[in-house]
Amino acid sequence: MSHYQQGIAPDVAKRELSQFLRMAEDIGLNVERQCRWLHMSADDRRRWVGILSDAPLPSQPELPLLLRRLAYLNNRLDRAKRPN
Repeated sequence: MSHYQQGIAPDVAKRELSQFLRMAEDIGLNVERQCRWLHMSADDRRRWVGILSDAPLPSQPELPLLLRRLAYLNNRLDRAKRPN
């Protein structure tokens, strides 16, 4: 595991994933659609959600890719929630 994956990145992943799950729940986004939006299988999603309970980081999708996806989706969901 690289220094990046042992350092701050897991904390960022936890924060971004938690934010995504909270906003997805707020808008009624079911697990199937979450998986589709994240471009991952239900098993991959389950493994990633496990990091919120201190499970080890999954290898797929790779952490940098997941962080980019989560940042994009969190931004889009946040913008959609704002009043015009």
